Amino acid sequence: MKTTYRFQDSSLPAEERARDIVSHLTLEEKIGMVTSNLDAVPRLGISKVHFGVEIARGLVQRNGKRETTILPQPWGMASMFDDVLMEKLGDMAGDEVRISSQMEEQPSSLVLFGPTVDMERDPRWGRNEEAYGEDPCLTGRMSVAYTRGLAGKDPKYLKSAPLLKHFYANNYENERQTTNANVTPRLKHEYYLKAFEPAIREGGAVGLMTAYNLINGVEGVNNPEVTELCKKQWGMVFAVSDGGDFGQNVAAHRTFEDHAKSIGDILGKGADMMLDSRDMVDPAVREALERGYLTEENLDKALIDMFRLRFLLGDFDPEENPYGKMDRSRLACSDHKKLAVQAARESVILLENKGLLPLRDDGTGKVAVVGPLSNENYTCWYCGYAPDQTPVVKGLREKLGQNRVLFDEGFDNVILKSRKTGKYVRLGNQGELIADADADGAEVFEKNDWDFGSWTFRSLKTGKYVTEGGGFAQVEQQEKKTTLDLNIGMNCVAGEAFGWFVMELLKAKEEEGILYLSSWQGRSILTEETGRVVSSPEPGDGPEKEFELTVVSDGKARAAKLAQEADYAVVCGGNHPLINAREEYDRPGIRLPRAQSALLDAVCEKNPNTVLYLVTGYPYSITEEREKAGAVLCSTHLGPCLGHVAAETLFGENNPAGRTPTTWYRSIRDLPALDDYDIMKNRTTYLYFDGKPLYPFGYGLSYTSFDYTGAETEKTSYGTEDTVTAWVTVENTGDRDGDEVVQLYVAPPESVYTRPRKMLKAFARVPVKAGGNTKICLSFPVSDLAFWNSEEERFAVDDGEYVLEFGASSEDIRQRLSIHICGEERRGRDARKKINAIDTADCRNVQFLTDKRDGVPYLEAKDFRSFAVYEGLDLGDCNAFEAQLSSPAGQVELMLADNTTGEILGVCSRIGTGGLTRFDAADCEIQPRTGVLNLRICFTKQTSLKSFRFYRK
Repeated sequence: MKTTYRFQDSSLPAEERARDIVSHLTLEEKIGMVTSNLDAVPRLGISKVHFGVEIARGLVQRNGKRETTILPQPWGMASMFDDVLMEKLGDMAGDEVRISSQMEEQPSSLVLFGPTVDMERDPRWGRNEEAYGEDPCLTGRMSVAYTRGLAGKDPKYLKSAPLLKHFYANNYENERQTTNANVTPRLKHEYYLKAFEPAIREGGAVGLMTAYNLINGVEGVNNPEVTELCKKQWGMVFAVSDGGDFGQNVAAHRTFEDHAKSIGDILGKGADMMLDSRDMVDPAVREALERGYLTEENLDKALIDMFRLRFLLGDFDPEENPYGKMDRSRLACSDHKKLAVQAARESVILLENKGLLPLRDDGTGKVAVVGPLSNENYTCWYCGYAPDQTPVVKGLREKLGQNRVLFDEGFDNVILKSRKTGKYVRLGNQGELIADADADGAEVFEKNDWDFGSWTFRSLKTGKYVTEGGGFAQVEQQEKKTTLDLNIGMNCVAGEAFGWFVMELLKAKEEEGILYLSSWQGRSILTEETGRVVSSPEPGDGPEKEFELTVVSDGKARAAKLAQEADYAVVCGGNHPLINAREEYDRPGIRLPRAQSALLDAVCEKNPNTVLYLVTGYPYSITEEREKAGAVLCSTHLGPCLGHVAAETLFGENNPAGRTPTTWYRSIRDLPALDDYDIMKNRTTYLYFDGKPLYPFGYGLSYTSFDYTGAETEKTSYGTEDTVTAWVTVENTGDRDGDEVVQLYVAPPESVYTRPRKMLKAFARVPVKAGGNTKICLSFPVSDLAFWNSEEERFAVDDGEYVLEFGASSEDIRQRLSIHICGEERRGRDARKKINAIDTADCRNVQFLTDKRDGVPYLEAKDFRSFAVYEGLDLGDCNAFEAQLSSPAGQVELMLADNTTGEILGVCSRIGTGGLTRFDAADCEIQPRTGVLNLRICFTKQTSLKSFRFYRK
């Protein structure tokens, strides 16, 4: 092939080709290439392209109803603890991406938004279902495997391009556009970045998506670590903003006065592409160039990385690209679906079993299936399309027969009466709600109480949901007069509760027998004079906003009656992926919805052979429920095969071996504020939690039992460049074949610094025949034991005795070995060297920010209740203290104390600097101390502290 330009030479490296193609673009063409919808440039052979498609549970193509293979939610895939299968799932999903990209109608993008690897430090996080757990080792290995499969094995071209979500410290939905994550240097390197690095260095991830939130006062989309760390050190290629995040620098964070200054600070440093409209981005880029906020060099940097990705995907080499012509018949084929079913089976977790499971089938026994998840197979926002979604009751009926499975969802059937009209609510000809009926004509609704005041109403007769449906207030034209109708009619017309805005969600509050309802928008639901039921922004109270609810059929009583008639009962509880918690909405608590708990009580009272089957994207505090049920099974929303896998597991054809990828806490009291990212000081996740969990990380039972014996390692002393290799023998001592998930934890030696209690370093899911045994080998590099040395800004391995723990969970340790690691001896930090103020071990009532003039983070104490603790400081012979501080107040004081004894070492004071970022030096003498201490700095007023040190005066 004759080439006109160097970039057309496929033998050249992708980066060189990218630099060349960008050099031929006009400035105006460059300006139009900063968003995800890129125009064609025919003169250069550049085709029109769109960047971005979701991949969390396989390829998402539901808008055109293109069937793709649906996987379990990622939280469920993490519970497999099977990175071998995970790579197969990625390979399958990558094939489907390529196949779909070749479709003439609505071709898929090859650039993937996912997987999500954010650390799940708190079970209340709304997007818990999307990620791989609370542990960086588990998340790292699973994301390495999935992205490796997605990217393919060709040495030159990518099958698809996975971009990891969301870089980083992104676990707070309620205020995600404005929140600031306080992240200490240690936690950043030891925890939050640990999940991202392996997938980029070892897996197939070639890029990432930045986070909405601020990180230590720096906008995620502007974060210079995208370039300095991810690209230059890890070898990453490309980064995009989160959806609409570019505009939030001005509208939400308000850290830039206009979009031009914002884009000038992003390109060449943070994200390369903005997922905002071109109407916003193109003018901002143009103005930034004109005003000098953005150099063409930095614009080129972003475009070079974008084109480098396109060359790696083979966009310009259709004949040479080995993925250019995939077999279209393999899209959602039977082989792919079998892999998805295998993943679903492996993800099921057996939490409790009092001898009830597996259920015995004598060919005649009956099973009562009840609960809000019994006849539903919900899809989440990042789920693809499949025409057949099998709920639990259908799976059991297909297995046992229609007549042997009794069924009732257990909803209360209710009617509504308006206190405005004194009449009951009926449905009009178009499904509209009208309160003008007598009791006999009232519409009967199934009320589903999802807890915390979240309800849905579904017509018992039509099966449709009540919805606001009309969206926002509409303008109606009447002849020449324009009127604004502020009231929106409520209609019972929705086939499901689904959408970015779940208009079927009603917020309910009951007071002294009176029911108050509001819509998904928070608009009051009321009755007009005509009897029409509408949502309205009208303020105040009155009978028009008051309803009376009458239960005409008690769901608990019906379910209990069925349970009494059956040999076994299965109560299907859990969450609705778009109501209880989701993107933009965190959970207010971790309890099982009270209506579900009450339903379980009623059923268990009539039938002790009751299984609680949880279909959920996150953990629940089921402290009481697990005592009442004869067994508890848990799975995520598994996809189309949910009902079949549930039936197989209940009756023993699938022996569960899933493990909890996050800690299940007993109470919300075990958790800090949701926006507090410091797991070390808060003692959360299994790494630091010193309480008693409901279910520990890595926990799961089986229908068989396993013994561990003969733990050994090849040597007892290792250097920092070595690999630790250890073996243990696992014997299946039960009468069923089963998988065991063998987990290797390491407990570090004591230190002057806070260390994790233990850390997962390797795992393997292995099948073991009944009565058989197998010898398991697990290994990890000694460098994986390194902790962040803030003094020298590098990782270092501590010298000392480490304990290797083989376990069936993080708390169920079966074998232990001690080894010596010949690392670095750290007896304390030299306090004479400058210490950054955010490098704390504990702090309260402070926030971390960054001085954009020098890029140095600092701590802002809010008032006299603020303090910060610094561990392991060796003061040597120092007798003085110096700090860089700023304060708008008058006289400012820093109280310096020994955190252990409370002894005051000194008081550092000075007149305020007149601002919070006008840093100046302040010093004082201190009581000389020998040895290592933990320093507590107490603040007396609003003060910013950038750094401090001790010295000899």
